[in-house]
Amino acid sequence: MHEYFVTQQLVKIAEDELKDVSFKRVTRIKVVVGELSGIIDESLKFYFDILTKGTILEGAELKIITKKALLYCQKCGEYFERTKDFTCPKCLSLGKLTEHGKEFYIESIEVDD
Repeated sequence: MHEYFVTQQLVKIAEDELKDVSFKRVTRIKVVVGELSGIIDESLKFYFDILTKGTILEGAELKIITKKALLYCQKCGEYFERTKDFTCPKCLSLGKLTEHGKEFYIESIEVDD
């Protein structure tokens, strides 16, 4: 359910960014979502379609770009994507979660002028 509030903020931010821009319509919004952000893509799309009705964003495509989580190995300094566990593929030590994969932001807004 938190996707509703997240999407509500996403719509507000996009509208604020476009308030001083001249355009015919918004065609696409690209959003980066980390796999550890807790945001479910399908819910985000569902609420986006509902919350943009009657706004300048109505009819725009919501393009979600998923960022994989990266782990860091303190033993060998390697960054790596998690597979089935947290084991570093280089030295087999346990890796630690990083901030990579927790992202959530608007990458771009595309419009027709």
